[in-house]
Amino acid sequence: MKIKSLCFIALCLAAPASPIPDVDTLQVSARTIYPLELKTVGQAVQWLMEPLGYHILTEYSAPSSARTLLESPIPTAAKMHRTMPVTHALQLLIGEGNTIIVDKGHKLITFSKGVIL
Repeated sequence: MKIKSLCFIALCLAAPASPIPDVDTLQVSARTIYPLELKTVGQAVQWLMEPLGYHILTEYSAPSSARTLLESPIPTAAKMHRTMPVTHALQLLIGEGNTIIVDKGHKLITFSKGVIL
């Protein structure tokens, strides 16, 4: 019996572990209760994205409209106190008629005015 147990333990230790699946951090749920000191879309986006390790682009390679979108005041529609995926919260912040542009490999994010297909 001890030999069977030892063989089982040895097999378990020798078996390759299955890889952990990648988690899309932009799809995790976030609570959209922004601190009162946040006044602009950019501040709210930074507050959401910082814990996820993303960097927000507003300079070269980002659309020229990115800075304008991020300097806007937080819209009333985005101030709903609820839990939703980060991408949904971002879309509410920048407006439904605007586009989120993501480079997941480099953890970069920016925004563009209008819908980009």
